[in-house]
Amino acid sequence: MAEKKSKREIKSQVENKELIKKWHTQIVGAASELFSQKGYHRTTLRDISAASKINISDIYRYISSKDDILYLFYLYLYEQWVPAYDRVAQSSDADPIEQMKDLIESILEFMLKWRSEMLTLYTESRHLEKESLYAVLSMESRTVRLVQTIIDRGVEKGVFNVPDTFMAANIIQYLLGIQAMRGWNFDDQYTFKRFCELITIFVFRSLGVQDPDLLSR
Repeated sequence: MAEKKSKREIKSQVENKELIKKWHTQIVGAASELFSQKGYHRTTLRDISAASKINISDIYRYISSKDDILYLFYLYLYEQWVPAYDRVAQSSDADPIEQMKDLIESILEFMLKWRSEMLTLYTESRHLEKESLYAVLSMESRTVRLVQTIIDRGVEKGVFNVPDTFMAANIIQYLLGIQAMRGWNFDDQYTFKRFCELITIFVFRSLGVQDPDLLSR
């Protein structure tokens, strides 16, 4: 099977890359609120034009379809959260326990800050066209691999005990999105700090960490 592209090209009539990035950011900023309020299908380019204060004819100079905007919306969010994965996974000699703790805290904080946008992402990504969806799935797979890297190192060092690190990484990656998808159900029950503690304990238990001293580092 051919490898899916991690990013796809957005066709533009403009060559100035800085200008393209500026207008893409403005368009996506307006569209994200509309997608959250109305959903992707009910949001029209006319709505996005009015919210972004950009004429429809000018919008089409920077994108070729509404699917481009949904894809750019995902790409924008990905660029916000992926540095946390890169930062944590870069060090090959760091303590896997501390790395996993840092990753969980960083991603849950991101999900809290961008809850509305991430909920929109999870619910509306099904509307992506095939090429955009493949690119999105490829980016998502990369973050899963970074989580797996930490788990693999933990298994090698004897602090994690899981039979399938790929499966564990996928489950943990999915779990870290719970703040966006079901945060409303936890807000009245836990402080955010306690919520993070409970998620962290749950993850470490699933990774086979039983030593209370390791959990309380």
